[in-house]
Amino acid sequence: MAIDQQTAYARSAQERQGPRKTTAEPRRGADSVCFWREKRFDDLECLKARFYRHAYAPHVHDTFALGVIVAGAEAFTYRGARHVAPAGSLVAVNPDELHDGAPAGEGFAYRMLYPSVALVQDIADELDDRPAGFPAFRAAVMDDPEAAARLGEAHALMEAHVLRGAPKLAVDEAFTTALTLMVRRHSVSEPRGRRLGQEPGPIRRARRFIDDLYMQDLTLDGLARIAGLSRYHFLRAFRREVGVTPHAYLTHRRIAAAKLFLAGAEPLSEVALACGFYDQSHFSRAFKGCTGLTPGQYRRGSRAAA
Repeated sequence: MAIDQQTAYARSAQERQGPRKTTAEPRRGADSVCFWREKRFDDLECLKARFYRHAYAPHVHDTFALGVIVAGAEAFTYRGARHVAPAGSLVAVNPDELHDGAPAGEGFAYRMLYPSVALVQDIADELDDRPAGFPAFRAAVMDDPEAAARLGEAHALMEAHVLRGAPKLAVDEAFTTALTLMVRRHSVSEPRGRRLGQEPGPIRRARRFIDDLYMQDLTLDGLARIAGLSRYHFLRAFRREVGVTPHAYLTHRRIAAAKLFLAGAEPLSEVALACGFYDQSHFSRAFKGCTGLTPGQYRRGSRAAA
């Protein structure tokens, strides 16, 4: 159901009184997703979803993943620990870090934003009260009712803008306020910055080889030769330096490439083969496992981007 600006503001006012920790878990039913992109915010991806059955496969993002749990609870593994995010809580995953996600209990509903590194870095750099450096979020689950309400308001206004044409200025202000609040309160500066691009030479060579030839059927032996390491040493070193296994990284690269292809009109079967998947079914399973969306849903949401 479409949300107009007035409804979004009213909902936000209620949320500012504090997300209710006793929010009832959603009844089990069919999973539902709503996806769109905001081109004005560096092609920001936005997702509103309610999941009863869907479980994300372990995956990574080039972007941050920031959201608010609206109902129920989500469970996910991140940085070697299992987390449970209840209704009213904020969730944050930093770029290039492996994580999954699944319902905890009967299901959950959430609103997610995937801001680019450049977008978050720009906001962090404008804050005078924080040191320079990469703005990494220090906690995966945060209890901050005000920030949760602000993020929920911004997300609802973005949805209203796509569906009903809510004023751009209202969207801009709400989004900037919410993201600034989260960065100010919950991020820390990491001088080393992002992991990718800073690996030792052998691992960097192998990673770039995957970047260039993701559509091919690569082997562990071949990647180890590129790195000049034994296959066992290479596997351990790649995971230590990049944060994921070579296969997980390859899948991530294929999904990222598929997103670009989906902006065009090529049949899904051709996109699958062009990105290295052996058929459309394999492509669809992998894509949904990482994004929560089918390739068709992603394509429709991208075409409706603001």
